[in-house]
Amino acid sequence: MSTQSLPPSGRRISLTRDRVVERALKFIDENGLDALSMHKLGAVLEVKAMSLYHHVANREDLLDGVVEAMWDEIEAADRAAEDWDAGLRSLARVIRDVVRRHPNAAPLIFSQQVMPASALRTVQIHTLALVSAGFAEAQAYDLVRTITSYSLGSAFTEITWSSTADGCVADVVQMLRPGTPPELSAVAEIFCGLPDVDAQFELGLELMLRGIASPR
Repeated sequence: MSTQSLPPSGRRISLTRDRVVERALKFIDENGLDALSMHKLGAVLEVKAMSLYHHVANREDLLDGVVEAMWDEIEAADRAAEDWDAGLRSLARVIRDVVRRHPNAAPLIFSQQVMPASALRTVQIHTLALVSAGFAEAQAYDLVRTITSYSLGSAFTEITWSSTADGCVADVVQMLRPGTPPELSAVAEIFCGLPDVDAQFELGLELMLRGIASPR
């Protein structure tokens, strides 16, 4: 149910939970998670902060909604495929894309104690595809969990890397202990360099899918 709130301008704005959550996600994208408050979100929506409580119970409920919105994006972009491996490729890439699209909000996927229906439907569709292909149900859940964890972990690593990479090599060199052999210094510089993250992700995904298929 929507409610109408009167902003200072006198113009009535119709609010829904979806709109409040959508704008909260955009605010986090633009300003960071720590900057979000009910007061600031109300100002962006041109309503009094108290009006938001008709749609979310509190800030934690709002953040739960943000997690749900990200999983909704994953579900909407994911494409079921007849082949289980094509389906898992789609899932992995979509999860990574959504996390990288919302780097400021993505940590909420781990920190908020919420499991949206869209996340469960996504797991279900890929688990059923694996079971239909001959995998045991328990194994199918393990495989979907593994692909999901890999995609989330890769995306978070890329987010962290991109925020520190400019000074990464210099920092690593400074961290080396005196007397570190030149060949190990070179290893540090190369390992901390800027990789082709797309190629690296696809390599890891390909190796995982080959490993899944090989025992069969």
